[in-house]
Amino acid sequence: MKTKTIISFLIMIIGVTGLGFIAPWWAGTVWVVLIAAIMRTNKKQGMFTGAFAFGLVWVAMARYMSIQDGVDIISKTGTLLGGLSHQLMMVVTLVIAFITGILSGWLGSALGQTFLPVKREKV
Repeated sequence: MKTKTIISFLIMIIGVTGLGFIAPWWAGTVWVVLIAAIMRTNKKQGMFTGAFAFGLVWVAMARYMSIQDGVDIISKTGTLLGGLSHQLMMVVTLVIAFITGILSGWLGSALGQTFLPVKREKV
């Protein structure tokens, strides 16, 4: 049971990272839904792995992009949102990523349990 969670977590991280650089933001959510459904995770596992995969990847990507930001777009956006600092903008990114990951993992696990039932042998 724990091996399946770790494998699905690693696959989610790899997919969300790859899609984060080449696709729109919502492509990662589709990836997490598919992986949670295919791996047939239960709802808690799907929500946990989706939330932490999204949170880890989005905060790492936000930090990477903020290092390359020469015109200070993150601070300007924080100013538009009521004077949020650069660090609070990272926290906002983390909260949004966790919520997105939780919902994606929950949907994927629900779809996997509904449409891909576990085959049981009759004794």
